Amino acid sequence: MAIDGFFESRRQAGHVRESKSPHSAPTFYGKKPQGGWCIVHAYNKLNDATIPAQTPIPRKDVIIDSMAKSTIYSALDLRDGFYQILMRESDIPLTGVITPSGLLWE
Repeated sequence: MAIDGFFESRRQAGHVRESKSPHSAPTFYGKKPQGGWCIVHAYNKLNDATIPAQTPIPRKDVIIDSMAKSTIYSALDLRDGFYQILMRESDIPLTGVITPSGLLWE
């Protein structure tokens, strides 16, 4: 399956590992509005159990204003960026996903 191939390539890159976690979210392909497909993880149960951050995300105009006098900017390549976010080791099992073929990844 294509999803298994995707996770195998992420494993080889060191971004995911096989999981034995009791937690897993279903993974499937979703159709993008502009065409094409993307991998979707249904983290509904994890999201329901998460305590929201107590600090609001700044508005876009506030961020732009704070950058007004900046002279150096940077950009991140976020292709598959979700799989490259550093996490506490104890939180990684909570992000387990299961593919349609039954493979578990975190």
